Amino acid sequence: MKLYYDKRLKDPTYYIQQGFRNGKKTTTKNIKRLGKHSELLLITDNPLEYAKNE
Repeated sequence: MKLYYDKRLKDPTYYIQQGFRNGKKTTTKNIKRLGKHSELLLITDNPLEYAKNE
């Protein structure tokens, strides 16, 4: 599993993703939505560390 967020956005949304392999092809699926950066700021001072700990 991995943490995904778009670094280019002003208010990125954090997701937990899991990778799958089907033969030679790979794909990822969003397992859980952690929330937007602004939403996580209300919970903690460091949203990125909070998301990594989840």
